[in-house]
Amino acid sequence: MERLGVGIIGAGGIAGAHAKAYAQLAPTVTLVGVADIDEDRARAFAIRHQVPFWTTEAEELLRHDEIQIVSICTPHHLHAPLAIAAMESGKHVLVEKPMAVSLEEADQMIATAQRTRRILGTIFQLRYEADTRRARLVLERGLIGTPFYAEVSCLWWRRPVYYEVSWRGRWSTEGGGAVINQASHHVDMLVHLMGLPRTVEATIDTVAHDIEVEDWCMASLHWESAHACFCASTAAELETDVSRMMILGTQGSIQMFPFRPHSRDEARLTQIAEACREIEEPPYPGHAAQIHDFVRCVREGKTPPVDGVEGRRALELITAIYQSAFTGEPVQLPLTPADPCYSTAGKLEMARAYIARRAERT
Repeated sequence: MERLGVGIIGAGGIAGAHAKAYAQLAPTVTLVGVADIDEDRARAFAIRHQVPFWTTEAEELLRHDEIQIVSICTPHHLHAPLAIAAMESGKHVLVEKPMAVSLEEADQMIATAQRTRRILGTIFQLRYEADTRRARLVLERGLIGTPFYAEVSCLWWRRPVYYEVSWRGRWSTEGGGAVINQASHHVDMLVHLMGLPRTVEATIDTVAHDIEVEDWCMASLHWESAHACFCASTAAELETDVSRMMILGTQGSIQMFPFRPHSRDEARLTQIAEACREIEEPPYPGHAAQIHDFVRCVREGKTPPVDGVEGRRALELITAIYQSAFTGEPVQLPLTPADPCYSTAGKLEMARAYIARRAERT
């Protein structure tokens, strides 16, 4: 089997999950290099994960001939330029969530993947969990009837020190707050299971932190025959962080985190149990399952299940939430380049107006 070389750009916390997943595939997959603008962090990462080459220049890593796959684990605003540069250099790219800070950037990434014939993947590892696949199968088979209502909550707490990291808490670098960062997986799960809504109405605010971006959001989502309530926060002082998702159907329900399907119809409940038994637990949890599958897709020249197009879907709903919150108006999906938050510049302009309005209130 041909040996694949891997490079990682960004040596922060999440990069360790990527390194460990690739190391599980040795010797047919080899960690060749790591790049990080912080010299000490790059060197320490290379020592910890036995990576032979490290650099403070991403461009130097992309020139390395022994690297075929690049994982991008940098702050959000660097995802698009680095992914595009990597694909232009002939590398396949797996980028952390969110894939970009704007739909404009996401579309540029997708177009580059198509033009260069490189494989682009987006990390949404929850899709690989057995419970997510079970929930999707139950919905696809109509085993809880027609979904008519959903609730999704990401109620977390982040201490002020969390936002002392230079790129966090800023629209230009984080691209938003609780919605695009902490609740990104929750948004993707909702889109994965129910599809994109047709209309979004949202409110955001910054209530507990001295940051530019939101630490609280409430949104109402509407499909043709279903509705959902979405809430995300990094200001929820609870005993423990709460992640919750519930989908009600006309003949049953699904709860996630953990997965609990239910129906009062015993025959239907039996069918649900039988369907769930069809899904086996993945051999590896978390990032490893998706990263191993991405490597398989690279070897076989196949499109990964969570490619750039799929990664964009969550970003589209996130963008619609922000646009509705900024304008105070409902937003219709799909979004187009004419929408004010489609471009990076347009989104930042709307965000600055939000910051100014918030300052006036205080």
